[in-house]
Amino acid sequence: MKKIQLILIIFLVSLLQACSLEKEEFNKITPDNFYNSEQDAKLAIAALYNNSITKVGTWSPGLFVQNINSVQLVTDISAGDMMMCSYGDNPWEYLRQHEWAENNGFGTNNFFHYYNHISNARIVANQIGEMTTVSEDKKSELMAEAFAVGGWKAFILYDLYGPVPYPTDEMLASPGDIEYPERPSNEEFVEIIESLFADKDKLMDADFGSNFGRMNKGLANFILMRLYMLEAARTGDDSFWQKAKESAEAIISSGSYELQRSYTEVFSKSNQKNREIVFATPSDYSFNVNMWHSEALPNNYPAEINRGAGSWGGYKLLWSFYDTYAPNDQRLSTIAASYTTDDGVLVNRENPVNDRHGVGDGAIPVKYDTDTDQVGNFQGHDFIVYRYAEVLLAMSEILNELGETDSVNAPIITQQANDGELLKSDGGNNAFSFINAVRVRAGLKPLQGLGKSELRDALLQERGHELYAEGVRRADLIRYQRITNGNGVKKFDEDTNKFLFPIPVGYINEYKGNLKQNPGY
Repeated sequence: MKKIQLILIIFLVSLLQACSLEKEEFNKITPDNFYNSEQDAKLAIAALYNNSITKVGTWSPGLFVQNINSVQLVTDISAGDMMMCSYGDNPWEYLRQHEWAENNGFGTNNFFHYYNHISNARIVANQIGEMTTVSEDKKSELMAEAFAVGGWKAFILYDLYGPVPYPTDEMLASPGDIEYPERPSNEEFVEIIESLFADKDKLMDADFGSNFGRMNKGLANFILMRLYMLEAARTGDDSFWQKAKESAEAIISSGSYELQRSYTEVFSKSNQKNREIVFATPSDYSFNVNMWHSEALPNNYPAEINRGAGSWGGYKLLWSFYDTYAPNDQRLSTIAASYTTDDGVLVNRENPVNDRHGVGDGAIPVKYDTDTDQVGNFQGHDFIVYRYAEVLLAMSEILNELGETDSVNAPIITQQANDGELLKSDGGNNAFSFINAVRVRAGLKPLQGLGKSELRDALLQERGHELYAEGVRRADLIRYQRITNGNGVKKFDEDTNKFLFPIPVGYINEYKGNLKQNPGY
């Protein structure tokens, strides 16, 4: 019954969300007889996650899926130096080579339509605010969640496109008037995102049980941490590093999160909803599904993990990226540089067999372990989006840029290296303490004695190794290029206009001149 009710409210919300090139119609979401109970409000909020944060069914869209609609895949492949997709040039290789343009986005155009969802979230929050059948405390909590979901989507779009149209409260209240809001400035839009998270302290604490996958304090601070790191690099204003530091401190000091004992445990089916996960989309084999192995594994991969699902051989880690790992890095156990088929054929770099269904294009990002209960193409692993390891690496970067220590300590991590040596991080409060917690967990010796620029370079590499296929590489390279003024070891693109994706031309036409294209397109 609960799923049926959810699908009903999802249908109501989709009446608004499905329209991509038409004026926003702000009043379709709220039938007069709907917002009568706390359950109604919760269902309306649940609908804000649908077909954006989560998805329904196999090929539905969503920000966090395992195909071309995915923020993770589009951003990591567009980074250019980490991943590729063996499905063909269009759109995948054109995306990796930065050949997108206003009239052909090659995957970069798949997200702009979510700007409507920001208004949806505001409408739901405002409607909840008018309810008289729910206590004030509960209303505040529910409104905070609705606004924060809107802020989450606003940040994602800001990262990809810059500011997006943002209707005023008066426009939301008068849906019959045809108006096209202009894009705010960067500074204005950052303040808008902050305003949508203004009541984040009223959100629930991190929940690894029945509320897993919902907005909470830790997730809100994680999004703000990413926002402030973006702005620190974009503006050169150290106050944003300070804000990022405060957001990371809030996550660490909450006590809600911890590194798992090993990298493989994070992605293990038997360790679902572990406390390293800041956010994952829950998988249930039917309603919201994870198809990572079907997308990534070749069709001749061993059946023990392939599960006979008809895998498609899509995603690869470029050999040039794979070769930057130390040979004793234990994270390599989640990447297949070679394998033996069920027919006994050894597939490796000397005998790649095939670019797509082999390792000719690169190593295979297996990431997750075997799900013995897999149903066809659907594995039961929750699809992990944000992790605590990223918070620790972010804190290291923040402290390095500020030249400061912190008021919270990194975790003390011990791990046995592949050669048997027992490694231990110091649990201190400096930049090295935080990066070394992640490195030691991977079986690598702690770093020490590096200068600021050397540690910056090490952090860029460490983030790539730890967070591969998790959607951070594009933002990391852009931030790094901005901080180093293009003089570092890596660049995202010589053309800094490529730091933002083009706005799809259909929206430019619809807005009758009120929506300006990003520079360079």
